[in-house]
Amino acid sequence: MQGGPHNQKIGALACQLKQVNTPEFREYIKQVKANAKCLSEELMNKGHTLTSNGTDNHMLVWSLRDKGITGSKYEKICDEMHITLNKNTVSGDKSAVTPGGVRIGTPAVTTRGYLQADMIQVAKYLDEACNLAQAI
Repeated sequence: MQGGPHNQKIGALACQLKQVNTPEFREYIKQVKANAKCLSEELMNKGHTLTSNGTDNHMLVWSLRDKGITGSKYEKICDEMHITLNKNTVSGDKSAVTPGGVRIGTPAVTTRGYLQADMIQVAKYLDEACNLAQAI
């Protein structure tokens, strides 16, 4: 009734563990983290608030509460600019329907070859989107 191990899951896990145990993956994940750190620093330099004042991993959470816009609105504006990110609740939010922030990850752009110099441009686009969201 309970079931047992599923062979396809065991096989998938084995393939994934083999992949992450390569020098190429180690270099890739170092770049993912470097890109996230660079993006977080650039956003903070532009006066934006990150919930953890930076990042040590692959993503960051940006609080938009001090800008007077919701994460939902900002997500839609970024979608129109072909920038993918996710609305995300932040401390002090009363409802997940109107979250006060967004979550941004760097694995997808790193897979596409972005480096730190590219992340500076991404931060510029995100800042412009924030200014647009405030104006609407």
